[in-house]
Amino acid sequence: MDVKCVSCGENGAEILISGKLLCPRCSRQEILHRVRKNLGKAGVNLRGSQVILAYPKFYSEISQFLKYLIEKVCQNCNFMISEVIVENGREINSVIRNLILEIERRPESLVILPFTADFYGAYLVYSSSSLENSYLSLYGLKSEVAHKTLVSPLYDTPITELRGFQELTGELKTGDEVFDTILEWLHSSFGDNEVFHTFPPSILAILGKFSRCRRCGAVIRPDSGEYCKACSTELSLER
Repeated sequence: MDVKCVSCGENGAEILISGKLLCPRCSRQEILHRVRKNLGKAGVNLRGSQVILAYPKFYSEISQFLKYLIEKVCQNCNFMISEVIVENGREINSVIRNLILEIERRPESLVILPFTADFYGAYLVYSSSSLENSYLSLYGLKSEVAHKTLVSPLYDTPITELRGFQELTGELKTGDEVFDTILEWLHSSFGDNEVFHTFPPSILAILGKFSRCRRCGAVIRPDSGEYCKACSTELSLER
């Protein structure tokens, strides 16, 4: 039986977005509106700017999709977007750290990340046993790392809400077996996407007892100094 779209009233509603059952066409408009709204909430002014789109290889498909959305949102902004890509790895924290260090070397101050709500949700579970040296502080719309502004326009959008864009496969394999198992569990256990919108408010409370590495932004204990162990080692070798 056909279900009517909450937005346009036509039959064919099949995609649940923020509790609303939408048809593919309306779902695409909803996601475009969300990206536009999130860029505005983050205070991003793309007009005439130089921007980095930074991502691991396992996020290539969604990154190119996000680039398309941003260009559509700001068609006449005359901005330049370049890409920073790092290889996949067996340990997700190492991949994220490599990405941050590559960003640090670039002159651009504004960085767009493609990470989605389900990725961040899985990362919260993944990091719960040991917050130290994780990058949970990236979870959210906007963060500051190494004098760069990092913005995640899809931080509140799980991949399952992108099904209206048929060019996306919806697959996400990071190469970290533990992380991928958690991600698969989240997708199979929570058909209602609203669960992915409930995590961000708790993050600030969790991180309130920790500091962040001055160089890469990793979560560290307040008595650990200014840098995480990896950055302390690397910086000492450079001297």
